[in-house]
Amino acid sequence: MIIRSILIFLLFSAHTLSANTLVIGAPLNPTPMSLQLEQLLKTAYLQLGYRTEFIALPSERRLRLLQHGDLDADLFRSCELDEAHPEFIVVPVTIGALHLRAYSLDPQKLTNWQQRPELIISHIRGFKMAEQQQFLGKRITVSSDQQAFGLMLQGRVDILLEDSHTAKKFLYQKKDLPTIAEQNVADFAVCHVLSNKQQSLLNSLTLKLRLSMAKTVLL
Repeated sequence: MIIRSILIFLLFSAHTLSANTLVIGAPLNPTPMSLQLEQLLKTAYLQLGYRTEFIALPSERRLRLLQHGDLDADLFRSCELDEAHPEFIVVPVTIGALHLRAYSLDPQKLTNWQQRPELIISHIRGFKMAEQQQFLGKRITVSSDQQAFGLMLQGRVDILLEDSHTAKKFLYQKKDLPTIAEQNVADFAVCHVLSNKQQSLLNSLTLKLRLSMAKTVLL
């Protein structure tokens, strides 16, 4: 409890938050899609009379803080999140899509990879879309995209599971990369997620997002 309190203090001490400011967890490494969604939600909340503060945090930590009510919301998660975590409130409006893909330096390792126990497969800790995947190989979880891609590029893992938005942004920043094979694994609709303490916002926010999405072209 003491450690968590210190963490929250460090996260938010730099921000002077008024009573009508909502703190929203966001991915550590922003992508064009996540930045678009931040603007979408900033506008929707402003229309409801709330300011927003987006705090970049690791995926698993965002879930823990949301569960404890230390975050008011999470930018986006799988729209099916509440099936496994009924303590969260999924706003029932699809605001985007993630495409989970398997990446490897060796295209042959992507053949029937779910059925091959000799393979080592990694993904970000707390990345629920990857955690849902069942396979016979050894699962290794890491805390950052840098670690995940680093292990793959060093040949220390055979396959990396990552969403295409994050992978594209990360790999675009690198030079002289070897050829990387990829395979689509699954597609997920994503929704905004509220903590239980913000239950009262659900109906009004749902209406605002439905109106906004009718006029929005997703990246």
